[in-house]
Amino acid sequence: MSGTRAVKDVVFLINFKQDINLKTKQIGHGETERIKMANIVKLKHLEHIEDEMLNYGTDGCEAAVRFMQELVKMLGKKSSSAFLQTKWDGAPSVVCGIDPGSKMFFVGNKSVFNKTQAKLCFTQDDIEFYYSEQRGLADKLSACLKYFPQLGIKGVIQGDLMFTSEDKKQESIDGQELITFKANTITYGIPKDHPIGKEVSQAKIGVVFHTHYNGTSLDTMSAAAGAPVDQFSKTTDVAVIKNDTPINDVAMDKMHLQTFTNNVREIESMCKKSGDFLDHLVDNMGTTGDKKFHVASYLKQFFNAEIRESRKIGDPKIALKNIGEFYHAKMTKEVDKMKSAPKIAERRKQMYDGIQYLEDNSDKFTAMFNLYRTIQDTKQIVIDALDSLEQFKTYALTPNGYRTTTPEGYVLHHDGDMIKLVNRLEFAFINFTLDKSWK
Repeated sequence: MSGTRAVKDVVFLINFKQDINLKTKQIGHGETERIKMANIVKLKHLEHIEDEMLNYGTDGCEAAVRFMQELVKMLGKKSSSAFLQTKWDGAPSVVCGIDPGSKMFFVGNKSVFNKTQAKLCFTQDDIEFYYSEQRGLADKLSACLKYFPQLGIKGVIQGDLMFTSEDKKQESIDGQELITFKANTITYGIPKDHPIGKEVSQAKIGVVFHTHYNGTSLDTMSAAAGAPVDQFSKTTDVAVIKNDTPINDVAMDKMHLQTFTNNVREIESMCKKSGDFLDHLVDNMGTTGDKKFHVASYLKQFFNAEIRESRKIGDPKIALKNIGEFYHAKMTKEVDKMKSAPKIAERRKQMYDGIQYLEDNSDKFTAMFNLYRTIQDTKQIVIDALDSLEQFKTYALTPNGYRTTTPEGYVLHHDGDMIKLVNRLEFAFINFTLDKSWK
């Protein structure tokens, strides 16, 4: 049995590596009601703009276009209701402020929104009760509880912790004397004599607040972009680092702006052409039953795997071959897990059905890969322009020392929705491969 499988697998690999030029099956629009990109109730996760078409099909693709159309306005110095924030690589995520129920100041992480046990820490005893076995988290929350009340926070806000006293260093990098800190993966540096550098040097704790919450109870509160940092009381103990991105300062020339605009129009057209297929992919994604082993359920895994290997989606035909090989390898492992002959046969059939699906829909997959790549290339135009505005220097600490890197990315807000713009080949690769300060 294993010999037969091995022969078939070799045949697959040989055939799939050849140029695929097969007729495609017509796939109809899925009947499942699509969930639109909804306003975020609790800020727990942000999606990459190019992934929204994999999350929501046509609706996700159209949402990505709307976001980019707002960027066209902003870059062209035209009125827009959207705005940008710098995405900081901080940790842990901290929620704090005045509990609407008790009217007392609290700190915590995202667990304050737990349905069964909301972990609000009003005192040091609360921190020890919840987090005594997570010493690193307990120590960070203790610092938040000690210093954040000095800010006079009125409501409930959320942010990323950037440093406490023990995290800061004075280092010379590329001939510059810097105050450095590393909360998670990226090392941030600011010149000692810079006004912000002096503030960071004095502070006992540093934080970037990016979200505030509206509502009368933690159970029902919803997230909204921004935090009223200008209303905070001043204290040298807390460095509140602002994260508003001054996109109006971007000096994009007419040629690059026109390229960006043309790309957005092309993406809009490509979304219309690939819409039915994107919806079909979304309808076939799942974590249980046959859908768990459908090619569609492996797409995001595949894109992340390409990033880990520092590969950008380039030639769509090559990407098609790569997803075929990736899917084949994953499903082979699933086959190997099976013990009984019927289960082995069932899983092997699912694998070859998936390979056949790739071949039958090769044109649709190549169009989808081309769309994905175009969105990535277009967002990078904006990212490159924004990176030049950042005051903090950013580094990746490698086994060979520091190397200059880019900021984590940016968060674009529009009509209550949020999406992130990240150079994934840079930051995501670093995130996947380098050691983190925060576990």
